[in-house]
Formats: sequence, structure tokens, C-alpha cells
Amino acid sequence: MYKTFAKGQFRSIVSIIGKTQAKNINLHLRNMSIDISKIGAWNKELETDLKHQLAATVLKNYNADDALLDKSRLIKQYPRVFNVTVDLDGTPVTNQRSSGRCWLFAATNELRLNVARKLDLKEFELSQAYLFFYDKLEKANYFLDQVIDTYKEDVDSRLVQYLLSAPTQDGGQYSMFMNLVEKYGLLPKDLYGDLPYSTTASAKLNQLLTTKLRGFAEILREELQKGNDISSLRLDMQKSIFQLMTMFLDLPPVKPDEEFVWEYVDKEKKVQTITTTPLKFAKEYATFDVSKPVSLINDPRHPYGELIKIDRLGNVLGGKEVVYLNVDNDTLTSLVLNRLKNNKPVFFGSHTPKFMNKKYGVMDVDLWNYKAIGYDINMSKEARIKYNDSLMTHAMLITGCHVEKNGDKVLRYRVENSWGKDSGKDGLYVMTQKYFEEYSFQIVVDIDELPKELAEKLQSSDKIPIVLPIWDPMGALAD
Repeated sequence: MYKTFAKGQFRSIVSIIGKTQAKNINLHLRNMSIDISKIGAWNKELETDLKHQLAATVLKNYNADDALLDKSRLIKQYPRVFNVTVDLDGTPVTNQRSSGRCWLFAATNELRLNVARKLDLKEFELSQAYLFFYDKLEKANYFLDQVIDTYKEDVDSRLVQYLLSAPTQDGGQYSMFMNLVEKYGLLPKDLYGDLPYSTTASAKLNQLLTTKLRGFAEILREELQKGNDISSLRLDMQKSIFQLMTMFLDLPPVKPDEEFVWEYVDKEKKVQTITTTPLKFAKEYATFDVSKPVSLINDPRHPYGELIKIDRLGNVLGGKEVVYLNVDNDTLTSLVLNRLKNNKPVFFGSHTPKFMNKKYGVMDVDLWNYKAIGYDINMSKEARIKYNDSLMTHAMLITGCHVEKNGDKVLRYRVENSWGKDSGKDGLYVMTQKYFEEYSFQIVVDIDELPKELAEKLQSSDKIPIVLPIWDPMGALAD
């Protein structure tokens, strides 16, 4: 006797059978261990493949980046000629050395041009170390606040473990730079330089700070779980962090609102003097206006025109959150070009040193001939972000570009890095448009430089951002 089933029951049974078969197939595929007998066969096959043997001979004897460098392309494709540039740049070439301060260098390299123009200087640097000191102090306090806010979370949760991973790392985002300048202002490098060892080689300081903060996290979590008041305890922790930091770094010579006297020599070799405060120096000489800079990114995982916020990422409590406007590459390119035409450099973040040649100063995805050895991965930018192959790791400054004659098509960019004169050509790089589209993620412009519809999205109080977790690739700190 055959049992009859209703249509819905039949579909359900077929579905169950299908899932069972799929599960069995998946289990079979998952349990496919390496068949040792096949290794010999594979190797024998490759022994007769002359292309493979040539590639193996080369790669076993030379560094792959040197062996596969397309020197014909290097000679033909990268003229150091740019028909749109800012009038002052790269003086002097800066060097962050063994520290992750690229974001502070890129941002201060941008603002130093305003100071140089205003005071008629031949060369000038703002103090990156001044901001570095306060960033460390603020990040430590920000971390304590995050520990308090998440004390009910399991210590093994992904969030808590991520917070514990690197609480005072050197890297940062432009909004974090804005928070520091708004609270502490700016100083000329003449008054607070890179002399303390840990300013330029921060690994040991970071290690000791991290261990101390993890110990503080354990204490805070235990006290909060007991229901105890931790206000005095937290103040003691802030003091302890300050004590440790001032063993490694000098306390800046003036407070943000305290006057300093700076003597300098202008282009005419005349000695000049100004008396001001760090906060006034930032506003009056660097012409820093915290209401203007906005960050735009190209993240093809999400709709363009949407705001993207990184949850729990910051440094100064009560400061600006890390929020981007997501736009297409054409928009980013046009904004960079327009800003350069108006004599303004552009802060940008990229996946460095991916496809970067430091010796020749080139950033180009086609500079290495990987296809010659059969290595060809055609992942989209979206896929590379999703599958953990690409993220923003470094911040630099675009100071020029070259556009096609009789048009606005950008062919290449001039990039100012912060790795010293021996990196690139006197610190400068050529970046192709293709590289910009594939491996650059962020630019910073002023809000009044945006098309009206984009500016309105950033200014709208009703616009709800897409919130990404702190460990998302778009939350990576440029260093």
C-alpha cells in the first residue's frame, strides 16, 4: 500500500532528502585529506612543464618582488610630470620612523602648508609628537571607558577581546586627528620634536601600556560586577598611565591655552617672532576649522550615498565619531581633482604597501608580472574587503595629479609619504588611477567642496548611518 501526501508535505520531504544528501556531500568534501600518492603525480607532471620550471628556478634564487618587477613598464609608464599641483609641498620630507603615526604626519603635512603660506616660510613642520603624546593619553582613557561600558559582556566575547587586543596602538583616523587638534591645538616642531626615543620607536611603550591597561580592565570589571564605585579607582588609573608615559615621552612644554613664544626665519632670512597658544596657532596660522573636514570612502559592500559609522572607534571622549559618506570612485576622483585645482592637498587612506615599490616610488597594481608565473587572482574590491584581503592601512597626502589634455581624466597622482627621503623619489610616489580606484579607500575634503546633495546627507540629522563593528576593515587605523 502506498501512502499519499499533500503537496506541501511532499515538498517538505523532498527538501529534507535534498538537505540530507547535500550534508553528506559536504561532509565528504570536508573530509578530503591530502592524498600522498597524488603529490608524486602532481610533481612529475610539473617536472615536464618548462614554464613552471623556469618560474621555480627564478623564484628560488631571487626575491619575488625584484624578479617579477616589470622594468619595461617602469621605464615607460611613470613620468614625474604633473600638470595640477599645490604650490608648496614636501619641505622638508618627513619621516615617522618606527612608529605608526602616518595619519598624524599626513594630516599635519596638509596643515603645515597653510602655516608656511601665512608666515612666508621656505620649509616648516608641525609637531607630530605633540599630538602623539596626547593621543596615547586619550586612547588609554577611552579604553577604560569602553571597559566600563562593556563589563557585563563575557570577557571571551569578540567585542571585549577586540578591545583588549591593542588599546593604545599608534594608528588613527582623520576624525581622531580633529579631536586632538580641537582639544589641544598645534605646535611648531621646533618647540616639541622627536628627540625622545619612544616617539620614533613606540613598540616598547605600547607593549607596557597595553599590559597595564589589560590589568586595569580586569580590576574594573571585577569591581563593577561587585557593584562597587570605581570613580576614584579610575582617576588613579589615569594618573598611573600618565606616570608611565612621562618616563618615555616628554610632557609638552605648554598647555593648550598657555602662551608660547616662537622665533623663526622667513623666506627673506629675516627673524620673526610670534606669541600665541597651541589652540590659537591651530586656528589662526594653520587655519584649522573643525566644522569643515569630512571623510568619504569607497566601500562597494554598501550602497553609495549612505553614511557609515564605525562603532566604538575613537580617542577623545565626547569627540567626533568615525563616520564616513560612502561614494563611488568617480566622485572621489573628481573631488580630489577639484581640491588640487584649488591649491589644496588631499589626505587619503590606502592599503599600503600593497603593490608599492619603495625604491622607485611607484604605486601600481600592474607593476609586477604575476601572470607570467600563472598567478592571477581576479577578486573584486568588494570581495577583497569581504574576504579579509584588503583594508585601509596607511595615510598619505596627494599633492598633485596629471590629467589628460583637453579633459579632466586623471592619469596619475603625486603622493607625499612620511617614510623619509630614501623611500620613493625624495619621499614622493607616483600612484596610478587604477591603484587609486582599487586600493585607496578614503579621502578627506571640506564639506563646502561637496556637491549639494552629498553635503546634505552629511548634515541631515535624520540620516541614520550603517553601523559597522569596530573590527570591520573600514575601522582599520592607518599607521
